Amino acid sequence: MERLKAEVEDWALEASQEHVTIEITKQFFLLGGSDSVRLHPIESDGAADWRSINNNRQKIFRWLRSDSRASRVKVEALKPAIIAALPAERRAHINGDQHDYLVSVLLRDISKALISIVLKDVEMVERIGRVQNSFDAILRNVTNHR
Repeated sequence: MERLKAEVEDWALEASQEHVTIEITKQFFLLGGSDSVRLHPIESDGAADWRSINNNRQKIFRWLRSDSRASRVKVEALKPAIIAALPAERRAHINGDQHDYLVSVLLRDISKALISIVLKDVEMVERIGRVQNSFDAILRNVTNHR
């Protein structure tokens, strides 16, 4: 469970708590909800309901950060929605598929670096450095599993 919580926190740092909340809430309702968790619908007449999104955000991140028994029960009930909402590479990471996760990160980093090179972006050197770091992570992973 701690790995899942950490992955959601990392995702929120990258994408925003609001984005993560929206994706988890969508999956929560698509999967039929849960009697032990009360989240609000995030759309009203086809428009985003920001009050509900904010309320859900506060609840979800409070539960994720708490060690209370009640919060653990709520996170456990949300777990299927959280896993379904996670981007594929993050889902691979929590499922312990380290090699596939690292390769997906490398591919993402290569794509961003190539775009930076073509557009002569100011972040080009940083993005190329991330590609090198991704290659190094794969090499360490392969070397450790021989």
